[in-house]
Amino acid sequence: MKGKFLNISIFVLSIICLIISVNLFWNMGIYVDEFNTSPSIILGGDFWNYMNWLKLAFTAVISILSGISLFSNNK
Repeated sequence: MKGKFLNISIFVLSIICLIISVNLFWNMGIYVDEFNTSPSIILGGDFWNYMNWLKLAFTAVISILSGISLFSNNK
């Protein structure tokens, strides 16, 4: 029971973090489009732009892995 609660909480928190990260990235894209700038300028360079993409990718992978861990049959 305790392990199931931990898996559920990790899954819910990772989904919430993914939603927040995607929303912030989406809002930055809207700003970039409206003011004719680039994400590299907003984030402080290409390195931080790549780090932002990696953050989104890692958060998505963590969400997927925690979902698989939650819904798999551990006997």
